[in-house]
Amino acid sequence: MLKLGIVKWRAKCSKHSGFDPYSDGRGAIRGGCNRCEALMEIYELHQKMMALMRQFNPPDPKKSAAKKRDDSHLQESLFDELENE
Repeated sequence: MLKLGIVKWRAKCSKHSGFDPYSDGRGAIRGGCNRCEALMEIYELHQKMMALMRQFNPPDPKKSAAKKRDDSHLQESLFDELENE
């Protein structure tokens, strides 16, 4: 059995603090910065690991359906009542 816990990890490049691997991608790495390259590699490996985990054991559709809230009690539109008058 393999146990993986939740890991919260925050890191940024000291030279390029605005670099975000998720939104910027490899094209935003300036001057071949080693720290930005390392952040990008960590991000890509994390994405690959998550895809492999989902492939090995896909999420249970029953659990995801149970998480959705029932919106039937909410009013559909504020103006429906005015149009009928």
